[in-house]
Order: sequence, then structure tokens, then C-alpha cells
Amino acid sequence: MPGRLASNSMGIFMKFIDFRFRPCVKAVIDSIVNNPAFSGFVAETGFGSGPAPTLEEEIAMFHSLGGEKFVMNGRDCETVSRAASSNPGVLEAMKAFPNEVIGFYGFDPYKGMPGINAFKKAVLEDGFVGASIDADICRMPLDDARFYPLYTVCCELNVPVIMTTGPAPMPRVPMKNTSPVLVDRVASDFPELRIVMSHAAWNFPQEALATVFRNENVFMDISDVTMNMWMDFYVPVINRRLADKVFFGSAHPFTPLSEALDVTGALGLEEDVLEKVMYGNAKKFLNI
Repeated sequence: MPGRLASNSMGIFMKFIDFRFRPCVKAVIDSIVNNPAFSGFVAETGFGSGPAPTLEEEIAMFHSLGGEKFVMNGRDCETVSRAASSNPGVLEAMKAFPNEVIGFYGFDPYKGMPGINAFKKAVLEDGFVGASIDADICRMPLDDARFYPLYTVCCELNVPVIMTTGPAPMPRVPMKNTSPVLVDRVASDFPELRIVMSHAAWNFPQEALATVFRNENVFMDISDVTMNMWMDFYVPVINRRLADKVFFGSAHPFTPLSEALDVTGALGLEEDVLEKVMYGNAKKFLNI
């Protein structure tokens, strides 16, 4: 059962936009199980051992909990991880449920200009609305020069980039590559680039909050909040200073959507801030 997010203090049902949701279909399961970076998670939880729901079932579940739309970000780290890009699955979901699925194209920085050209096509022809990068799994700092062509093209196309920050325990994946200090540098070099720090860079709480506070073009989602052991530190700052710059994200299927809703509802966000985080901020940012 969903928790406090089912309604506000007036008893009015609260809808939401999920800024990091991947339907737990077979293609998504395979992309996680076959990626060495997630081997510990898979071994510990038994993820992927049961039957996979259909996309239709996942969409129905999403709606049943109050969801309106969700960001489905692709992951492409295949040069390093040997796990296949998930972009084809994102595009398939976008086509099947265009009113629900907002696709961000996963970008592998090792692919050079062919990768840049594929990203342009994805935005201009296929309907993707931005880029998604996993510098941690790619083992490349966010401010590496090989990412800069992507940042430039995002500015030219006026589309945002999601930077996965705050990596979970992963073998041979250094967290320094996604430090908010690097995000701060990119934000300074590209003031027109809208940046979302996904997972709120939870490994570096002070730097994360400072980076969002001091850069007009930097936002964050609080996806996988169940993993963030410092949310008591985040919440007062969000309430006081960052109410317009934070998005709800579940990180489903790593964290089940219903659990993420319960935990987020109990964080202590002020009611008007909670409504912004759950819906209003993402709606404005995504221009929907």
C-alpha cells in the first residue's frame, strides 16, 4: 500500500512524475543481470530470478499508485562493461506508451563522433528528450574532455543531460568520477546546459547540495532514496533552499516504486515542497 503520498493533508490524491523509473521487463532485467557492475546487487537480492512482468503490467502498476509519466533513461556503457545498450528497449517503450514514457538516450563516451551522431538522431528523429550518462560504470570523470562534445550538442539542441551520481556498491567502480565537484565544473563551463544529478550524489552530501544551490542550471533527483543514509541532512536544505530544484525518482526496479513512495512520503518534506518534488518541478523542467 502506498503511504502518505496517496493524499495530502486535505485528503486530495497526490499524483507524481517519476524521474528515474525503468519498467521491470525482461530487457531491463537482462541489462542489469548482464552488467558486471551490478553483480553484487544481483547476487545479494536474487534480482531477475522470478518471472518478468510485461510492459503493460508495469504501466498499469505505475498508474495504480498515482503515476502520470516517468523518465526512462537509457544506459550505454557497453565499451567498458560489455553489457548491451538499453536504448533500443527505451525506444520500444516510448513507442508503446508515448503518453507515459519520457526517454533519455544513454551515451557511451568511448564511441566518439559516431556516438554523437547517433544521439542527434535519437533526439531529432526518435523523440528522445535528452542524454543520460553513467560516468561511474564508464570509469570516466564527468569533466573528461570526451564528454564535452555531448555537452555541446545538448546545448545546441536545448536538451538536458542526466548524470548518474552516487553509485551504489559496485566492484571496480570508483565514485570519484561522479563527484559533484566535477558537476560544478561542467555547469560552469556550460551555463546553458541543464543538468540533473541522479541519485542526488548521495556519497557527497555537502558537495551535492552546494552544487545544486550555487548553479542555476543544476538540479537533482532523489532516486533510490532508500539507499541514501544522509537524507536527514538533505531534507532541511531542500525545504529551505532547494524546493524548486529537486525531483522524485524511485529507481525502480532497484527500489520498488511502492517502497520509494512510502519512504519519500515519510522524509519530512513540507507539504508544498513535497508536491513540487513529486510533480510540479519535473513538469516544469520537462515542459510537459
